[in-house]
Amino acid sequence: MYKYLYIILVAAVLLLVLKYVFNISYKTLGELLLNIVIGILILWLVNKFGGSIGIPNIPINFLTALVVGIFGLPGVIVLVLLFYFGIF
Repeated sequence: MYKYLYIILVAAVLLLVLKYVFNISYKTLGELLLNIVIGILILWLVNKFGGSIGIPNIPINFLTALVVGIFGLPGVIVLVLLFYFGIF
């Protein structure tokens, strides 16, 4: 479980760097970080309970957290479909 905490912390630091480089508001950064946290939680639930219905495990790493953080629930659906059909 600490692995997921590290991903969230790294994402928060990178978001702060983006804030200063591209002058993004704190509200936008907060929404993106919230999307990442919720997305990691949803991916964890998919990995925990998806095996019983045939969904393969989706690794929770920086790339998948970023996809889910930017695209939200549609990003989770796309990741599930990509891993289900063996494309990714």
